[in-house]
Amino acid sequence: MIGMNSTKTGQWLRYWRNSLADAESGKGALTSKELHTYLSVPVDSLKNGYLDKNSDVLESLFKHEAENVSLVKVVYRPTAYKLSFEHGKKHTGPFPEIITPVICIFWVSRNGFFLPESIPVIPRDLLSPQHDDKLTLSSVREMDKFLDHNELLVFSEQEATALFKNAKSHEELASYWLQYHQFTRSLFSKLCNELVLSERYNNKKGKGYLLKCDDVSNGTRNILKLYDWLDGSQEKTPLLNNYALACNTTYQPCVDALSSISLRRGHSNSKFPLADAQRDALAQVLTMSEGEILAVNGPPGTGKTTFVLSVVASMWVDAALKEQEPPLIIAASTNNQAVTNIIEAFGKDFEENSDRFSGRWLPDVNSYGGYFPASSLESGAAKYYQTAAFYRSLEDPEYIDRAESAFLLKAQTAFDDSSLDTVLKIKQRLYAELNGNHQQFGAIQQAWQAFRRAEKNCNKAMGNDAELAKTAKQAELVAMEQQLSLVAQDSLQWKQFCADESILLTLLNVLPPIARKRQLRREIFIEQHFSATARHIVRVNGNTSPEMALSQWTETQQQAIAQTESILDSWNILLEKKNIAKQCWLNKASLLIATPDVIQTLDELDKALDISLRFKLFQLAVHYWEARWLLDCRAQEDELLKTGPSGKEKTGLKFVRPRWHRRMKLTPCIVSTLHSLPGHMTFSVFEGENKYRYDYLVNEIDLLIIDEAGQVAPDTAAASFALAKRALVIGDVHQIKPVSNQSQMVDVGNMMQHQLLSHRDEYDALCQQGRSVVDGSVMRIAQSASQYRYLAEAEPGMFLREHRRCFDEIISFCNELCYRGLLVPKRGRYDALNDSQLALPAFGYLHIDGMAESPMGGSRINRLEAATIASWLAAKRTELETAYHAKLEDIVGVITPFKAQERLIAELCKAEGIKVGRGEGEMTIGTVHALQGAERKVVIFSAVYSRHNDGGFIDADPSMLNVAVSRAKDSFLVFGDMDVISSASKSTPRHMLAKYLFSCEENELSFSIGSRTDLMKLCPEPKLINGAEEHDPFFLNLLSIVQTRVDMVSPWLTLFRLTDSGFLKHMQAAVARGIEVNIYTDYYSNAFNNNQYHDEKDRTFKQCCEALRNNGIRVYVMNRVHSKIVMADAKVMCVGSYNWGSAVRKGKYKQMETSMLYSGDLEQEIQTQLDGLHARVRKTYGQENVTVGARVMEVEGVL
Repeated sequence: MIGMNSTKTGQWLRYWRNSLADAESGKGALTSKELHTYLSVPVDSLKNGYLDKNSDVLESLFKHEAENVSLVKVVYRPTAYKLSFEHGKKHTGPFPEIITPVICIFWVSRNGFFLPESIPVIPRDLLSPQHDDKLTLSSVREMDKFLDHNELLVFSEQEATALFKNAKSHEELASYWLQYHQFTRSLFSKLCNELVLSERYNNKKGKGYLLKCDDVSNGTRNILKLYDWLDGSQEKTPLLNNYALACNTTYQPCVDALSSISLRRGHSNSKFPLADAQRDALAQVLTMSEGEILAVNGPPGTGKTTFVLSVVASMWVDAALKEQEPPLIIAASTNNQAVTNIIEAFGKDFEENSDRFSGRWLPDVNSYGGYFPASSLESGAAKYYQTAAFYRSLEDPEYIDRAESAFLLKAQTAFDDSSLDTVLKIKQRLYAELNGNHQQFGAIQQAWQAFRRAEKNCNKAMGNDAELAKTAKQAELVAMEQQLSLVAQDSLQWKQFCADESILLTLLNVLPPIARKRQLRREIFIEQHFSATARHIVRVNGNTSPEMALSQWTETQQQAIAQTESILDSWNILLEKKNIAKQCWLNKASLLIATPDVIQTLDELDKALDISLRFKLFQLAVHYWEARWLLDCRAQEDELLKTGPSGKEKTGLKFVRPRWHRRMKLTPCIVSTLHSLPGHMTFSVFEGENKYRYDYLVNEIDLLIIDEAGQVAPDTAAASFALAKRALVIGDVHQIKPVSNQSQMVDVGNMMQHQLLSHRDEYDALCQQGRSVVDGSVMRIAQSASQYRYLAEAEPGMFLREHRRCFDEIISFCNELCYRGLLVPKRGRYDALNDSQLALPAFGYLHIDGMAESPMGGSRINRLEAATIASWLAAKRTELETAYHAKLEDIVGVITPFKAQERLIAELCKAEGIKVGRGEGEMTIGTVHALQGAERKVVIFSAVYSRHNDGGFIDADPSMLNVAVSRAKDSFLVFGDMDVISSASKSTPRHMLAKYLFSCEENELSFSIGSRTDLMKLCPEPKLINGAEEHDPFFLNLLSIVQTRVDMVSPWLTLFRLTDSGFLKHMQAAVARGIEVNIYTDYYSNAFNNNQYHDEKDRTFKQCCEALRNNGIRVYVMNRVHSKIVMADAKVMCVGSYNWGSAVRKGKYKQMETSMLYSGDLEQEIQTQLDGLHARVRKTYGQENVTVGARVMEVEGVL
């Protein structure tokens, strides 16, 4: 690459670099610490459009700039709001410490003049929609609308430079700036919700905050430095070029994994082989060429981590066999959970058992992975992981002496050979073992192939059952020989008969009577003395004499017998070769495989090799590399003791590269974040006395693994691709996407500025490549760059299909929602495999008639839902812990779409004695991000929405429910208003969720629900009523005193129960008094059995509805209703779990149901309930009042 701006790759890199810098400087929510990095400037500066020429601020902006730099780009925040105090304490919760509602980015000249660089914006993190619905001031939609109707002139660096150069005074630039200032004021006044700000924030008036863009202090500093270094570099970076430019639409055939058995040389355990798709992906990785990017699409629970371990193990073994330096493999991501998952997998998922080669032979090395976080986090990480400090500590002379002694002892014990008294001898012995075992790959594969060839030859000659064919052929030969023997006897008899015939008959044969007599005598002899075979031969050869016919047949039969004998001889040779080949295969395989005789296919052989030979090769490679490390440390002992001028380890290339090689001999993979990785891949270059510059190890990483790549933004990862030769990109575009702080409008402008777009209309097509910072991701770029497409129906790249985490019922939801049925469930069905004592369904729900609230700022809460979850967890603790033999906090995770609800649930759970947090032994409660990459036996989803306050946030992106559901191994439970979920629009994720939740009646959970705090303001002392003993008298009394109307909501309805309970009689009496009586019931509950239409149930249900109509009671048949409510006169509401129209009042099927009775001014609440019900009416029986203008019409019958 010759400079960043000189190529198309350079244009992309400049775009990504500046987008990353702008995104960090463009956050609206700040901490006080972040705001303190800004320079305070008078608020009039923005209005005037310049800084005083002699101001300290202007001097600071140009302090470290070269003399030829005439302008700098700054980010300016014209106002800031600080979180206010309440009772001497700051507000907590979702509210940032500092809010800066508007951000301006402009040029500042050395004279202090301003010119617009880009349009002012409300920061994206303060606009809805948000991934976790945090505090917002406006919406993206509103801002885009504002920008569409308000234009502003902005200037590129070249344009601004020219204008500044030619301007003699500020007045010449004033017109440009006046428009900018007015635009900024209009943006703030029209779009920023000052009510939200003033409720919890105080305005820090009188000053603005300014900072040079390149001085933004954040975690992206290392990435930006690498971008800037690449700007002037002439290094060729083929992988980076592919990242920026590759866009494949045609694909090469994938590698046949079974044709490359010996190329896959390492495996992480002796128990579980790779699944087919994992194996195919591994085979593809091992054939990657330099500069190649391979996408591996990994849906939830498909073994991404196991796959990564196998990649690393195979590459480590391969380098050992070639006696090369170990490969430099770096696994990186931006998501902390992803990074933690990888490093912990390297610590615990490589099997260690009782085998003599198991485990490590070096003391204190406890993991097969190293962790290189940001330097500021290293001391904390060092307590749990093997950081750079750990590797430095091992290169201490005292440790090396101790390690060598331990290594010798372990090796001598493993080989039972005390003559192995040097590390070199052990290394040589290990290599011999490694190489010898590897050669068994060839021997075992050759033996297998020879056996299969011999078997194939047998099958080709003899059919699929060789022994049966041989037996049949032998029987055929015996029959042929028996026939030949009989015919030979017949032939001899015939000859004797002919010899005994009178000469006179022969002489007189010319006379017809004599000839006739002679012929009859012969026929009688043949019939009486010949075998059936001989008679048949003579009969079919009527024109030939018997002698000739029998002679010809005998000759033919002898040839056939000879041919059959030859076939049997050849078959015996084939069978002998097959048996010899089989025994050879068994002899070789038995050394490695416990039961080789059961292996029938190459696929089975390959899987057996995973957990035998490949695992053994990995174990040997571990100790081979340990020996190499010890030898390197001895050989470089003097160098290890040398330090740089600051007393730290030397940083020149001759020290840095061997240091990486030594690290990779101890651990085959280093894990890092993409934010810190560039900082670890540097070396110093001497430029003169006490003068050094830092360069980067470009093209140094043999394999860069990007994990959870669907969550990684393109600009965060791009620079790191310059450091690597190949990239394995693993992720899932159907899970959480990167969070962008930029709007689409700003992104279009940035792309046009960097000449990636020539017109706005090209934007959508360009975004399809996945390279936009607004909606792109590294995963989408990798898909675009991949040369292979494993499944035509799936995204480009490889595709891991076999799912083993969740019960089949659970993952089937995700399969239908996101994966087009491509996943192959492998765990089994819940009803077949659930052997615990836990009576929780795979999909379950608890209907809660709560109320969703929207506190100012955008988030939502549902207090009753949160309280019920906390109470349910506390009540179920013993049951869950007994079933799972674990702590409640480790069994259950709670997910909700809203941050405010997360905090509320956590607070109430803590009050119940439940430990909440992200640490070990603490229950994770959070948005879907909290459990991304993790799993729990039971996941509770708090939906929050209610009929009072519904919304589309859950349905905005299928990834939310995909992630939430796929975290649940055994049970996914939804707590919330089921009426809202069941009424979700078709084709939405919630509509599909409803299908799974309501697939059978057993999915409904039973639990006593508490009171709603909002209704307690209207009814301070609600009454709890229990069982039929209290519910029925309450309703009967209510019917006798109600003044205008009563509404019953009961999902199930039977005429028998209504009659038996006395309800029907009292409802008839109420109707007679002029009371309006309405019943709302569910069509599916009454006409279906376990999601299947039931004709008899439906017929009985209709008869019930008609009977009620005939008694003046209106029945509304609903499309899904779950509430159990009685409402009367806008003053009484009883809500709970009692099925008013169907509950069993006595006997073994009677259940203990509860309801909460409220009384007071409930008009608004009851109207909300009724509006929600009427929105889902399927059919009506009876008279329905329909308001038309000022008149009321009565509609009779079934509507």
